[in-house]
Amino acid sequence: MAFTEQSRKGFMKVLTDNASFEKWFIKDYLNINSDPLNSSIFTDEELACVLSEAAPRSFPCLVLVDSHNVIGGADPLRYIYKQELRLMQKLLEGNGVSC
Repeated sequence: MAFTEQSRKGFMKVLTDNASFEKWFIKDYLNINSDPLNSSIFTDEELACVLSEAAPRSFPCLVLVDSHNVIGGADPLRYIYKQELRLMQKLLEGNGVSC
């Protein structure tokens, strides 16, 4: 997959619904746009498959692009969901489970 300069560095983005995921994934993650010089290497069917495989389980969520995992062959996308964020918030506030 082609990674934009932004995704090579790693970043985090809030995805509110499937439309925001698809727009972000195609434009920013795959770096596919309407410019004829930067056309997609995917057919419509292949792109639909890639989108389906990469989509998060639920929305809203945060997506993290971890540039360190790209080299290791692991999926560089990491999704963080509401329940994980709530646990993190409790831990940060000191109201959560102690370690």
